[in-house]
Amino acid sequence: MLLIVNPAAAGGRLGKQWPRVRNFLEGLGLRVPQAFTRAPGHATELAFEAVARGTEAVVAAGGDGTICEVAQGLHEAGGGVLGILPLGTGNDTARTLGIPRKLGDAVAALHQARVREVDLMQVGSRVVVNAVGLGMLGVINVKAARFKKVRGLASYLAAALHTLFRYQPPTVELQSESFTYRGPMTILAIHNGPTTGGGFRLAPGAEPDDGQLEACLVEGVGVAGRIPRLLAALRGTLHRWPKSHLLPFRRLRLTYQEPLDAHWDGNPWRMPPGELEVAVLPRALHVLVPAQGAGS
Repeated sequence: MLLIVNPAAAGGRLGKQWPRVRNFLEGLGLRVPQAFTRAPGHATELAFEAVARGTEAVVAAGGDGTICEVAQGLHEAGGGVLGILPLGTGNDTARTLGIPRKLGDAVAALHQARVREVDLMQVGSRVVVNAVGLGMLGVINVKAARFKKVRGLASYLAAALHTLFRYQPPTVELQSESFTYRGPMTILAIHNGPTTGGGFRLAPGAEPDDGQLEACLVEGVGVAGRIPRLLAALRGTLHRWPKSHLLPFRRLRLTYQEPLDAHWDGNPWRMPPGELEVAVLPRALHVLVPAQGAGS
């Protein structure tokens, strides 16, 4: 087993607190080799190299972005099992997979784990575990990452309120197996699990191992209509509003003529004009989850 630690997780707090966290983990019997990330993408390299050396389980200590990078490395290496210690800002992947968010409980789950096979999203040339957000969601994610004193849902709410009044929806074309749209886009959330941003329920019916993905498209909406939709996103009812569409799919194509802000599992992404394809990879990732209570 290898523990990959992202010291930049949770706004840099994990790096500052790591000596105390490490002592806590060792006190619970988790004494394993550690590797620290140095830059975006480094967790993918570390995970790939670990599997190439014969390491069976790679544990991501960080947030959703760290988990996603480790999953990318495992996918590229063609093997390995992902473990999770949710120490980031939103921790939506842990929520989706039934990983306890209390560190002590998460460690106990690693000691008594079973392997769960879950889907991945193929997004262009990379894979994503939980969620991709485009348009206003991408801008919110960038702003949330700048908040150092708050974490979780509070940081995303603060970023969302700041973004609501300034965002200009771009024109896009969207096509899936059963849906076609051309027009302004406020939000496009593409999900393998139900939540993003620490608890926004943008795809309340998404299941991580059902062989399909779920997208929530919000067409162009003015400033006055964005605040109630923000509240609806927290309740899981955004898809019921006018100009909203909930789309189960296996393959989706997005075409756009201007750069788009986006995130993949919280990692910021500036997309140049062009086309993006998203497809499901059924049961492509093996994850250590609690032996009881995580679902099937």
